[in-house]
Amino acid sequence: MMANTLNLMIWTPFIVGILVLLCTDKNGKILALLSSLIVSVFGLVLFYKFDPLGEYFYTLSLVPKYGINYAVGVDGLNLLLILIISFALPPLFLRIKNPKKGYWANLLFIQSGFFLVVSARDLALFYAGWEVMLLPIFTLIGIFGKDEKRVRAAFEMMYYAIFGSMVMLGAIIYLGATYYLQNGAFSFLLSDLIKLNLSGAEQSVLFFCFMLAFAIKIPLFPFHLWMAKAYTTAPTSGTFMLSVVASKVAILAILTFVLPLFPNAFIQNASLFVWLGIFSMLYFGVEAFRQRDFKTLLAYASGSHLGLILAVIFSLNLQGWVGLMYQIVAHAMSSGMMFLLVGIIAKQLGTRDCLKLGGLAIKAPVFALFFAIAMVSSVGLPSTIGFVSEFLMLLGLFKANLIYGAVATLSIIIGAAYMFVIYRKAILQSTNKLTASFKDLSVKESVAFLIPIVLIFVLGLAPNLFLNKIKPGLQNHYETYIKPNLGGEK
Repeated sequence: MMANTLNLMIWTPFIVGILVLLCTDKNGKILALLSSLIVSVFGLVLFYKFDPLGEYFYTLSLVPKYGINYAVGVDGLNLLLILIISFALPPLFLRIKNPKKGYWANLLFIQSGFFLVVSARDLALFYAGWEVMLLPIFTLIGIFGKDEKRVRAAFEMMYYAIFGSMVMLGAIIYLGATYYLQNGAFSFLLSDLIKLNLSGAEQSVLFFCFMLAFAIKIPLFPFHLWMAKAYTTAPTSGTFMLSVVASKVAILAILTFVLPLFPNAFIQNASLFVWLGIFSMLYFGVEAFRQRDFKTLLAYASGSHLGLILAVIFSLNLQGWVGLMYQIVAHAMSSGMMFLLVGIIAKQLGTRDCLKLGGLAIKAPVFALFFAIAMVSSVGLPSTIGFVSEFLMLLGLFKANLIYGAVATLSIIIGAAYMFVIYRKAILQSTNKLTASFKDLSVKESVAFLIPIVLIFVLGLAPNLFLNKIKPGLQNHYETYIKPNLGGEK
């Protein structure tokens, strides 16, 4: 039942996306909306029926000769991200008015690719999904972006992503070939590859091959140069999908694939990646202070949060892991909301220059209130989901190393500072000639934002509604791959 529901979630958006391309623009948008609502229902069913102590997998042989399988599954690691992906599209239909069927078809293809990547348990299938999710994002930025530099930004993103992907593909092929040499048959199933007898040198090289691809996608310093341009020039929905889901896919892949395949290399290089994550937090925080473009500022703010998540992954602490999984949900809601709200500013006023704004709270109090709630959740105000996730993550870092925790706390303070400063400059103060015409959210837009607003507080005040679903799976993952390898070889 669970596996069948997951398969429906993966393939419904893809099939409907093809049908959308065959329809008129109006009918295509309606069909895409119906698909997104159906997938959301599937996501709720999957979450409700998920047994925290269970794992649900489906495997179908695709190319037996080379051991390539359609193998997907849902467990405590990917459950929350699958839920986020299932609810990512419906708000866009209430907010975005783009009439082009190709626009909505691309969003459906992105959703399908996301589902495939986060649920894949075969490395060949994972790589296919990794590439599939990249192409419609490239199309969305290059064709539907508003900025005249969108094509260049789309190609820069592709250059970085393809470079990382090719390196990772080489590592995947090496693993499959090594399995053949050791067992007399090919296999790319994760459950088979984790049994490989790899030397320490092999683990280290393959570990960095995978991490390069994921560091680009997250992105981390110094692999972030594509980020600001892509986030800024993409249409609002493209930025929304990049921020809410795409970066989180790479985070999940580190826990799902890199740790089980290369546990010794993972542990040996943990300190390096903790510091890389913390430095990325500080660097992106300082860069955010320097930005005038509201959207670019949020892009750097998003990168800062992702740096914290990476640091926590390599802190090797179970409480921190629980927090980072919750932070994936928190960041998706708060960051996604702020990007959509900034899209409204740009559409109404024709600018995202923070120095040209001001007084929006006077003209649009509902808009200002919703932005404030998303912002305070992002910086971790008590009673919000952001507080729960950041508290658990910092607790994990402090347990791992007092210096890790202290520097990460400083980075969070910097993040809070630039968010409050930009809110004062852009949303508060007095109106001017430009902002005097700003209109508040419509009823339809208010409804779209009200759902995540309510969830921010519900999940902040009653976190165990979600945490109890993922704790057993994370604990099993930790005890299987971290504890046995802290003191010895795989």
